[in-house]
Amino acid sequence: MKRFLLLAFLAAPAFAQSIAATSRGIVVAHHDRIQLFNNAGSAVVWTTDGVAMPASIVTGDERVAVLDALSSDVRIVELASGRGTTMKCGETPVGGVFLRRALYLLERDARALERIGADGARASIAVAADPSFLREAGGRLYVYARAAGVLQEITTTPFAVARSVSVAPFASDFQVDGNNAYLVYPREAKLRVVALAAMKPAGEVAVGAVPVALAFAPSHTLAIADPSAKRVWMIEGAQSFSQALARGFLRGLLGLGIRPNRNSDFPTGVDRVLVRGNALLAYDTSSGTLYRVAKSKSSAIAQNVRPQAFTMTPDAVLVWDDSVRRLQRIPD
Repeated sequence: MKRFLLLAFLAAPAFAQSIAATSRGIVVAHHDRIQLFNNAGSAVVWTTDGVAMPASIVTGDERVAVLDALSSDVRIVELASGRGTTMKCGETPVGGVFLRRALYLLERDARALERIGADGARASIAVAADPSFLREAGGRLYVYARAAGVLQEITTTPFAVARSVSVAPFASDFQVDGNNAYLVYPREAKLRVVALAAMKPAGEVAVGAVPVALAFAPSHTLAIADPSAKRVWMIEGAQSFSQALARGFLRGLLGLGIRPNRNSDFPTGVDRVLVRGNALLAYDTSSGTLYRVAKSKSSAIAQNVRPQAFTMTPDAVLVWDDSVRRLQRIPD
């Protein structure tokens, strides 16, 4: 698989693999180069060395980490100065979180969660097979292992697996909100919920046709991307999700929406949904179309956008335009 990815990368033209919004501006990771643009995306603040194939960017308040899943390199850079260091990590880093100045890296093929401290000190713990998603809530980390069908809760002091629960394998997305964990299953068209306080399954509900991704929107709303239905389902209510689950409130709502007029339809099959503040975006990977989701009418705002070549700030969407090698700012 890694050899195939390398050949595909070498055959492709050079392009910005990944961009991310930070507190100091927009980070753009190119082949062997990382740049920080100002918040407007109009000027370069600094440029530093990068990694060969930047697959994703982990953002923190003071630092970013650019991950190369193919070579298992990670480049950690100070946002203030652009100074950074590159190091090897466990095989196939697929995600990360900055927490209390430490970087936590989820390493899929190594089946490990690694901690890299601000002073460079390193530690690693084993996790279940095929760890695919890493999330943080309430100062604790949560790892979903896709093939094993296991959700693990990890404390940072001590750095250890505290609790585990068996769930269904092969979820396509996983999110936590402090009270519950949510896993979406395209093949079964279901959303499964785990109550974090008890670390036990809290039920499952049918949702849409082929739900693949989810995000938390304002006002206790859950947005679910469904490419088969060409729709983003919006499920909302005055109660919190914990209260709703306790009363069986969600059953029958998911896939229908408590306010059907808030569900958004699209001309193509959107398979990602992103939220920043009150703004909601939907993205279709197959066509590279980026949509703004609005109450009245959703509209396409950019086309031929690569999967990692856009990001959101509180007041704009920024898209990398590879033809002119610069950021395009799309205001709210």
